[in-house]
Formats: sequence, structure tokens, C-alpha cells
Amino acid sequence: VEAGAVRAAARTLPAWARGEAPAPAGGVLCHGDLHLGQLVRFPVPEGSWRLIDVDDLGVGTPAWDLARPAAWYAAGLVDAETWLRFLDAYRDAGGPGAGPPGCDPWPELDLAARALTVQTAALALAKAAGEERGLEDVERLMVDACVRIAALPPHLEPEPAS
Repeated sequence: VEAGAVRAAARTLPAWARGEAPAPAGGVLCHGDLHLGQLVRFPVPEGSWRLIDVDDLGVGTPAWDLARPAAWYAAGLVDAETWLRFLDAYRDAGGPGAGPPGCDPWPELDLAARALTVQTAALALAKAAGEERGLEDVERLMVDACVRIAALPPHLEPEPAS
């Protein structure tokens, strides 16, 4: 049941996001592994925020930099206050991946967040099976998010991001 839900959620992604077709060209510098743990204050505790761990830096679509925090928020791993504070700070700093301040970020973030949710859930299932154990709470939340993604009626599928 769980693996079926993850596979069904994966089928909601475009072919290129499943590795079955070439990806569209991206054109801006992206971190490649942005999440809340990649932000630190320097000097501690009141210094400016610094982005660390740039070993996955590359050119791509900016919304993918927000895939992990957006997926975590959508799955219930990040509370609304933290997500909105992060999103506002990202936009205030000129981050281009979530649309302009004051607009709904999900038309830009939906695909990246869904793709990362599917990837995370699939990895969680593989890890749990390899260790012969059930899913941990966080892993369960990601699989549950895939169940919700797979249940979306086709007419509710989001429009492609601009």
C-alpha cells in the first residue's frame, strides 16, 4: 500500500521530473540543497544569516532550492510560523523561487515540493525495508503526503510554474 502510494504520487510528476525526459533549461545560480539547516548566523547569535554547504551549487530553476522546506511544510514537519518566516526572509532577500512577496508561492513551488516528497518517501521506504523495521514518524509523514498527492483529482493539478 505504501509503495503503491509513492509510485502513484510519482506518476503525478512530469516525465522529466521522473528522469524519463530531458529537464527544461534552467538559468540561475541555485544552492542545490537548501534547507533550514543550511542557514547559520554569523557572528553568533545576532549576526546576519549565512548560507553554508555549497557543494551542490549549480544552474537551475530557483523553486527547486525551496523544495525541501516547502515539502517539509506541506507534510507537516515545519509549522506555519516557521515556514512563513523563512519564506518572507527568502523573498525579502530577493530570492526568486517563490514568486513576489504577497503572492501565493505554491504555483512556483508545487512541483519541486511534490518531487522531493516522492523522493524522500521512496528513500524512507527503502531504508525501512533494508533495516527490516516500520516507518519512523517523519518517514510516515512523507508517505502520508504521497497518499494525499496521489489522491489529487487531475483537474486540480497545478498549472506549470511561470
